[in-house]
Amino acid sequence: MDVGWATSARVEASRRACASSSDEGRRATTSRRRERGRGSPTRAGGGGANFERLVQQNRWLFPQPELDEEQEALDAFWLSRGVVEEHQRASLVAMGRELASGVAERELYRNADALGHALSRLETLFPRGTDVAKMLWHCPEVLQLPLSEVATRLIAFKRAFPNVNAERVVEGNPRALLLDDLESVADALRELQDEFPQVDMISVIDFEPHVIQKTLPTRVRALRNIKPGDRSASLRAFYPPASDAVDPQPPMKNAQLFAKVFLLTTDCCFPRGDV
Repeated sequence: MDVGWATSARVEASRRACASSSDEGRRATTSRRRERGRGSPTRAGGGGANFERLVQQNRWLFPQPELDEEQEALDAFWLSRGVVEEHQRASLVAMGRELASGVAERELYRNADALGHALSRLETLFPRGTDVAKMLWHCPEVLQLPLSEVATRLIAFKRAFPNVNAERVVEGNPRALLLDDLESVADALRELQDEFPQVDMISVIDFEPHVIQKTLPTRVRALRNIKPGDRSASLRAFYPPASDAVDPQPPMKNAQLFAKVFLLTTDCCFPRGDV
């Protein structure tokens, strides 16, 4: 009886030891999994957030570009003018270094007060709501023009393109103000309208102001010289169907699509960097 009781006690002790060991093993495994979980990104994009947090916590390891007082003032100026995109502000601040070759330019482009005065004067020529800061980001040279010349060029633009919203075009493509031969560009636009009578070229310009450019006559000539058999499928869609077409479709009228097709088709006429 004593021997049987001792044997039972040993078996029970062994069972409890095994159970305790098993519980400890499960707890250790769970703990390791939790530790791995803390250090690894989640499937739903947690890696990016973890990286950003790591960078923020260790900003002292990554030297930040320092702005001098002049650059800080210019950055604050463009921000006050509604330029919220940092890369756009950086471009406008750099405008002072890139264009200020003389004393007068330095006083204009690198002085926030002078810039504010010049922009305020320029804004008087355009309807309320025109983004003059955006114009300068695209073409800072406009600010070098005397205000009277800007007004003269704007009037000439309206005369050359009487049916176009001149202010809207210039806002999106301020380089149009620098065109000297507006008549040849206007003639080219009329030729383009004759080539594609079903497409409203005014809507084309409204959607893509950069169609108005010095190279427009060259682009139109290049387009008209493309033989029918060499036209791309997207370009053929804007021409009347061939007489022997199996399933003839009327030419497309979409102005937005035409603007893209026209510019892409004629880009090949120019060396890289000249467009």
